[in-house]
This record gives sequence, C-alpha cells and structure tokens, in this order.
Amino acid sequence: MAWPVSPWIAALLLVGYATYAGFRNRVRMHAERHGKRIGPKVVALTVQRILEWYSRLVGVRLASQSGEGLKNIDPKRPYIITWHPHGAYSWSAIFSCSKFAVLGQPVGPEWFAVVAPVLFTIPFVSEALMLLNGRSCAKSVVEGFLRKGKTIGLQPGGIREQLATLHDQEQAIFPAKLGFIRLAIKYGHDLLPVYFFNENQLFWHSERAGSIARWLYRTTGAGLPFVAGRFGVPFGLPRKTDIHIRWGSPVRVGGPDPEPSDEKVEEVFAAYARELQGIFARHAFECLRPEVAERGLRIVRLDGGEVPPMPPMVMP
Repeated sequence: MAWPVSPWIAALLLVGYATYAGFRNRVRMHAERHGKRIGPKVVALTVQRILEWYSRLVGVRLASQSGEGLKNIDPKRPYIITWHPHGAYSWSAIFSCSKFAVLGQPVGPEWFAVVAPVLFTIPFVSEALMLLNGRSCAKSVVEGFLRKGKTIGLQPGGIREQLATLHDQEQAIFPAKLGFIRLAIKYGHDLLPVYFFNENQLFWHSERAGSIARWLYRTTGAGLPFVAGRFGVPFGLPRKTDIHIRWGSPVRVGGPDPEPSDEKVEEVFAAYARELQGIFARHAFECLRPEVAERGLRIVRLDGGEVPPMPPMVMP
C-alpha cells in the first residue's frame, strides 16, 4: 500500500516541527526569565478577539463584570490574581478574559497568567497562550515574576479541581500546604480573588466519568475531564451560557516575609476563604441557576485543614 505522503517528506516535516517547537520553547523561557511579553500587543489583542468571537459564535459570552474589589484595587501594588472555579477547560479564562492580562485589567500594569506547562506542547494553543501572557506555573517561573514585582494570575485548584468539576455543585479546591498563600506572604503580594459564575455549567459531568478521569490522572498524571457538551455530545461544544465575573476585595498579606509561619499562612487563608465565600454569597443567586446557588460553595482543603463557615446567602 502506497504511503499518502512520502516517508522522506514526513520525516522532514517532523524535524522541521521539532526545530520550531524547540525555538518556541526558548522564546517562552527567555520571556519567563525576564518577565516580558512576547510579540506586539496588537497581535495579542487580535488573537484574543478571534478567541472571543469564536466563544460568542458557539454561544458562550461574557455577560457582566462587576464586584466590590474593582473599587479597592491599588494600581501601584502587585497582586496574585486567583480565579475560581477551574471548570473542565478554563473556558472563560482563555476565551473571554485573556485580554485582561494584556491590557492590565483591572490592576493597572500588564500581568501574566501561569498555567500547566503541558499546554505549551499543543500546537496553536501554545502560541496563543504565549502571546496572551500565559507562562509556565513552574515554581521557579512563578517566583521569578514575584521577585520582579509583577502581578500574576493563577488557579489554586489546578488539575485536582479540574477533574472534580461538577455542573450542579460549585466548589473550590485548595492544595496541601497552601503554596500560593505562602508565596503571596513571602513576596508581599496581596491576593485578589475573582469568581467566574457559570464556568462549571458549560459542560455536564457525571460521577462515573469523573471517576475514570481521576483514575487516568493517578495512573498517567494527565488531566483529561470526561464531560458532555451541547446535545450531550462527549467533548462537544459548550452549552450556550452567559458568564458573569465578580471581583472580590484584595486580601492583604502585609509586608514581605521570607519564612512565613504556619499560623500566618492559616490566618491569611482564613481571610481569603471568607472573601471568596462572600463573593459567592452576594452574587450566586443573580448569576447561577437557583438550584445550584442554593447548594452553596463547597471549599475543600486537600490537607484536611479548617475552612471558615459559609456566610448567609443573599437572596434575590
């Protein structure tokens, strides 16, 4: 049987792509070391407009943005912006909100979002993320940005929260040792929580599919959520949904502390959890379906630590 493409051409294409991928990684790592953007801002914003156009085309739009935190941000201070929830694919963060980093919204200066390194191995996804200020979440990269006084964005729950995503229960999962809290205190960066309401409702999830995804993660380390999109099609288009963004108030951490005590970490986490729960309590009923809002926000600590009680929900 004849090959559809000459083996020599296929080999040449593979070598060419491997060379390009190596160059692409060097460009990204250089930008990470120096805390700089990649390419002209106009190119990044063009890419973002394409992503946002596609999102609206398939029925997912950014319907509203508000929150108490927008009034309390000091543009002269660096922050660690933390978004919740992760969702199956962080659709809102990529398709609707990636322009915030390029434009410096809402903090003032341009900032950088740190994401799983594996995303930089995917063609086109890698290039889009790099242009839109996406960088690796490797600890050395994150600390390099914080040392330079840059604002960064991250998702505290990561893959564990991604694989635990449910369409009928809002939840925030926090890592053991609360590393993002420790880094915030170490470098004196206040925490700025933001909640993407309806991110979890873009895809439907089942407990059986979730157990398969978690088994795959334990076995291979790969995060691949098994979800159903529109019309129940597995891994299909997202369901038509309005996304509502609500910013919380900054959580103060005080001056830089190179070796924060466990007591200090717990104190800041308690304040952070209260603010996150407050965002949910104030806005859940205006932004989510009533049956989801009524279940409240479940907060899970992987180290089993304490979580402040949920404040009373604000009914419409």
